[in-house]
Formats: sequence, structure tokens, C-alpha cells
Amino acid sequence: MERADQSVKIMVEDVELTLHPLDSIDVGLTPAGFDLVRRAAFSILGGRMPVANLEELSFHQVLAMFSDLVCWEEASGRLFMCADLPGRCYCLPIPAEHWRVLTKGQTFH
Repeated sequence: MERADQSVKIMVEDVELTLHPLDSIDVGLTPAGFDLVRRAAFSILGGRMPVANLEELSFHQVLAMFSDLVCWEEASGRLFMCADLPGRCYCLPIPAEHWRVLTKGQTFH
């Protein structure tokens, strides 16, 4: 992993979460995990781009959209992939079973 582990504690609905930053290139998604990211990208961009252009987005373009902040939550193992767009930040939770940290040279997509 490229980033130093600088965990951050946040409160969400009276629950404290410990988040650990990751570099997006160190994260591998299962096909179901990638599908979650793709559907979120379509949902967010649906009113801003023609459907035909959305369908043509590559795997890497979809993942890059949610790489502004990537971190995992300690208690649940969820991954949060965030897109920082003008006027709003979207953070997508990915269940623990749909992602993992990659070792050097490994792919999981």
C-alpha cells in the first residue's frame, strides 16, 4: 500500500467508525463489487451524460470516478469509494466480501 495508515474516526448516526485510507490501485473488486460501482456511476451521471456515453465508460474510467477517497472501515470490513464532484461528495460502501487489498502484481477485477 502506498499510503501510510492514518486512521480517522468519524461519527455516523451516533456510531463511531474507524476508517483506514487506501490507495485505489491497491484495491481489487469482485465482479459484484464492480457492478455496485458501475451502477452508482450511472446513477450519479445519468442526468449529466447521454446513456450511450455511460455504456461506453471503460472499467478504469468507472473506477477512477470513485477514487478521490478510498478507505476501509475497521469494524465491518466495508470499503468506501468516494467521488468528489462539484457541489457534492458521494461515498459508496462496498461490502467486505466484494473487495480485498491486492499484493504487488495481483489483479482481482
